[in-house]
Amino acid sequence: MQRNEALDGLRGFAALNVAIFHTILSIDESLVPRIVYGKYSDLSDAYSWATKIILKIFSGETAVFVFFVISGAVLFQSLMASKTAPFIETVTRFTIRRIFRIYPALIVCLLFIAVLAAVTGKAVNLTDLATNAVLYAFPINSVTWTLNVEMVAVVFILLAFFGWRSAGVAGLLGAAIAIWIFFRIPELPIAVLFKDFWGYFVFGMLIPTPAGNWVGSRLPIWSCLASLVVAIAFKGTIQTIAIALLVTSIYYGRSGAIGEFLMLPISQFLGRISYSFYLYNYIALVYLGQILQNDTWFKLRPIEAGLLASVFTVSLTVPAAYASMRWVELPAIRLGRLLTSWPGFTSRRVPNGA
Repeated sequence: MQRNEALDGLRGFAALNVAIFHTILSIDESLVPRIVYGKYSDLSDAYSWATKIILKIFSGETAVFVFFVISGAVLFQSLMASKTAPFIETVTRFTIRRIFRIYPALIVCLLFIAVLAAVTGKAVNLTDLATNAVLYAFPINSVTWTLNVEMVAVVFILLAFFGWRSAGVAGLLGAAIAIWIFFRIPELPIAVLFKDFWGYFVFGMLIPTPAGNWVGSRLPIWSCLASLVVAIAFKGTIQTIAIALLVTSIYYGRSGAIGEFLMLPISQFLGRISYSFYLYNYIALVYLGQILQNDTWFKLRPIEAGLLASVFTVSLTVPAAYASMRWVELPAIRLGRLLTSWPGFTSRRVPNGA
């Protein structure tokens, strides 16, 4: 039940992928309908095919799905460590710690954007700031929509955990299916943004269970690379399964050289700063994108320009992300643990990462 550092490395490179993907698209936003979601039959030249391949390799969409599966696995692992504690106590502790994990770094980042906007003559509307801070809308930092998904997931992960406490894996699956059916009710105004991503969290939650252990312990080492290739190349259900198998193989140490790579110091560093990196990279790419969009050559060569610009956006983001991780994230996490460690809570320790 200890922290899985290889998953930290995977999370770090997923965040790096998002940064590169968004930097390329910030130069030419028409790439989204034309290339990212365009049909293969509409790719008329070699450059379009090369662009498609690069955007597949650095797909921010795929990286976000990886985030969701990892979250499902790590969060459910932490809940499983509290299986003997009273359910209400577990819910309270889990929710408080999750709030302190997500919101402090988010709010500080939004305030930083507001100050930067004011300095550059672009005042931020207080209503926009407030709605983004509570994750109701995302007018200040558009990438924070994924945090809405992560926070709404707390409610449904806890419901699935209740099913697991009641009947093990069968209870978890029963609760997950019931929630999925609930989401299929037409025009239901609940978890509108979240409901399309519930499946990723379900696959993630299954990973630390005995069922996930059974699968993970039988995966061949080569399956990690195969799962990665399939997750990059395809979309839909096959991609979801491939991402789940990728995370499972890494979770259970069946990832061979990929797992060793994810344990390297640079991989671990990226993993530690991944959340703040995800938040602050948006600032760098917005300002750099505004400059590059005005240059004809850059718009004609978005891949070369985007990959080159990524070097600058990443370089600018890393120091800010490190500062945020050290002086905002970690103190907030410690505060959340302190608030849930008073005598009203059990002394049982839960794994880091939640």
